[in-house]
Amino acid sequence: MQNFRSFPLVCFLTATVFLALTGCKLEIRVPQGGTVVSTDGAYICEAGQTCLIDVVDLFFNETFVAQPDPGYRFSSWREKDRYLCGGETTPCRLSTADFEGHAALQSLLESEETFYLAPQFLWTPICPEPELAISPAIPVD
Repeated sequence: MQNFRSFPLVCFLTATVFLALTGCKLEIRVPQGGTVVSTDGAYICEAGQTCLIDVVDLFFNETFVAQPDPGYRFSSWREKDRYLCGGETTPCRLSTADFEGHAALQSLLESEETFYLAPQFLWTPICPEPELAISPAIPVD
């Protein structure tokens, strides 16, 4: 026989764990043309995907690399309000280690704010090398 008195306790414990894990979020938006991966391989977000990462403590330290598909090139990280690494063309390093001791940064970390990371890939058509056409010699009369 099931004990229904434990149900409220289970709900309370589940809610407590869920609330303890809330924090700011990193949303990675990847358009067609490439993939975003972290250098340690913990995160992979492919073309057409939106990936959500919870950033809940001072130990978050990841570097994200935009990897273009064949026929595309990475131009830069998207520049817009709440977008991280905007305009940069190098891998994007995100770390919360420097938040310690800064009340405003720590409160941001504890908030449910969402920040974004989005690469911009440009299609670069691959044109075949032109072949050198050699005409046969024309006889001179």
